[in-house]
Amino acid sequence: MSQSFTEYLEIISKSENLDEEQASHAMRLILEGKVSSEEVAAFLMGMRSKGETTQELTGFVKEMRKAAIQVEVDTKGAVDLCGTGGDKSGTFNISTAAMFVVAGAGVPVLKHGNRSVSSKSGSFDVLEELGAVANLDKKQSEALFNETGMVFMFAPNFHPALKYVMPARRALKIRTFFNMLGPLLNPAGVKNQLIGVFSKEAAGTMIQILGNLETESAFTVSAHDGLDEVSLSSQSAIFELQSHLSRGAITFDPKSLGYEWVDPEELLGGDTKTNAAIIRSIFDGSSTEAQRNVVEMNAAFAIRASGAADSLEDAKIMAAKSLDSSEAKRKLDLFVEESRKVSGN
Repeated sequence: MSQSFTEYLEIISKSENLDEEQASHAMRLILEGKVSSEEVAAFLMGMRSKGETTQELTGFVKEMRKAAIQVEVDTKGAVDLCGTGGDKSGTFNISTAAMFVVAGAGVPVLKHGNRSVSSKSGSFDVLEELGAVANLDKKQSEALFNETGMVFMFAPNFHPALKYVMPARRALKIRTFFNMLGPLLNPAGVKNQLIGVFSKEAAGTMIQILGNLETESAFTVSAHDGLDEVSLSSQSAIFELQSHLSRGAITFDPKSLGYEWVDPEELLGGDTKTNAAIIRSIFDGSSTEAQRNVVEMNAAFAIRASGAADSLEDAKIMAAKSLDSSEAKRKLDLFVEESRKVSGN
């Protein structure tokens, strides 16, 4: 028999853990609006203070995926690349730029993202500044992906039940497990992912959760300099999932792929206009070498995660060709044009 939400609060208040079934049920009660904002806040704080287990987080993700509006498209060979945010690094939108490099290499992209929360410019914001319509519904998203092999799915449009969580999250103003779960909630159920994470510990947890789900291939990455991307200004911790099996972190040095290290300042962005201009400059060949290389390198990891390349070296060659041939630029222009068309703008 299912327990009450009060009983779940009692369990975690003693620093005891929920099993996966209890975690799923607790999340179901929240998403069905059967729990008050005060109880949600207590649950989030209780989880944070005791520390969430992989089992609990897996239960939460499974329930949140069930509650999502599904984008029904062919996900074979497609990849999602996104970050958790919260690294406060001030870089430009690296994974958003990499999306078009990956698409230009012939890999379908099912990107899931949001407005800016902790940075000056989230993926939603910079796509709008580039001229695209980023606020698409289910049918529009399916039409755009089927037409172009690319889509950006704006998280609030596909997770309406999260409205019951927002008052508590706004009131708390601190990072909770929801910050980590966002990248795991792709509404199309994509099976290949590159996820940038704010800490090595969180990246290790995330790869285990992905292994508990139906993910086929993934990298979770956290740079030693704090970036939630693969960095050019430090080494990065990389966790890999292949054939549903995860392994411990490897330390990746950009020099191993032929890239030179750069100062962190060379990767900085600014407001939405600044970041959109940087992305345009990367695609028209007028950016700095550091800006181009960090996008090319992250695109290579996403291409490798998709299964389209047998090695990172091969994936790097594909990413470089996408940029050098202007295919990445053509994909961005196509995305802008077709997103307007399917939205009726």
